[in-house]
Amino acid sequence: MKLLVVGNIAYDTICKVRFLPGKNEATSIEELNQTFGGCAGNVAMVTSKLGIETSIFSSVGKDFKKSEYLQNLIKHKIDVSNLKYSPHLFTANSFLFTDTKGNQQIFYYPGASSELANHSLDLSGFHYIHFSAGEISAYPNIMRNVKHSVISFDPGQEMFHRPVETQIVPCLQYVSYLFLNNHEADLLLKITKEKNLENLRVNNNIKAVIVSYGEKGSKIYFDGKWVNIPAVKPKKMVDPTGAGDAHRAGFLASLIKGYDLVECGRIGSVVASFIIEKYGTQTNIPSWDMIKERYKGFFKETLK
Repeated sequence: MKLLVVGNIAYDTICKVRFLPGKNEATSIEELNQTFGGCAGNVAMVTSKLGIETSIFSSVGKDFKKSEYLQNLIKHKIDVSNLKYSPHLFTANSFLFTDTKGNQQIFYYPGASSELANHSLDLSGFHYIHFSAGEISAYPNIMRNVKHSVISFDPGQEMFHRPVETQIVPCLQYVSYLFLNNHEADLLLKITKEKNLENLRVNNNIKAVIVSYGEKGSKIYFDGKWVNIPAVKPKKMVDPTGAGDAHRAGFLASLIKGYDLVECGRIGSVVASFIIEKYGTQTNIPSWDMIKERYKGFFKETLK
């Protein structure tokens, strides 16, 4: 098996609001959509669609066994044999609120995903293992047991409500590819007291640190340098939810296929541009032909 994705599977309730309210304030919901989500589910769907043999390790609720979501994973050829079912908790739920400028607030019910630490898995059959947002308290022990796989890590929003020093920093020594957004990167530098991301990368033997800056694109830190990757413009901006997961998935699929890091970053940017054109994190996943066409149109280069 090429890739194992570790993290949460969730149902997303995505709301477009006029503005994000402050404390003791209210706002009106102008549009509401309920979709399949969760960082691990999102990444696995994209990598599988892009031709990567993908399995998913997640703890889900008793409600998931007969769900449309499970059938959708199976339909897209994702190995679901490593899903773990809670006998008493429901599958996780995310409630995402986006204003007209693309700013977001997220409320998350972990549900069954909080039980991941109760389960173990034989990791020897996977070439790559990607750890996405989820029950991060379990990750240091899981990573410690990885022997020969390449590990990538995207802590995501967990950075802001977890004890970073004890649950996230201990993971870094095992990671080859670290994904962050600019807010997460700033927080991690503050907590680790590293001067910059290159120091963080070198001191933890990380091959590359990939930092997303939203509509400003991303930067890849590797080999003592960094490279700017522009954000690819979508045909229309509908909903930014899931763009980060799509970017990671596009990067990973490209890495596994043998593209260089700059190409991986560009492909990740292309994939993300498709996701934000529709509501839902899994509703507008492109094919490789669609990726190549948009890549050539934007970067003026032909992707092999």
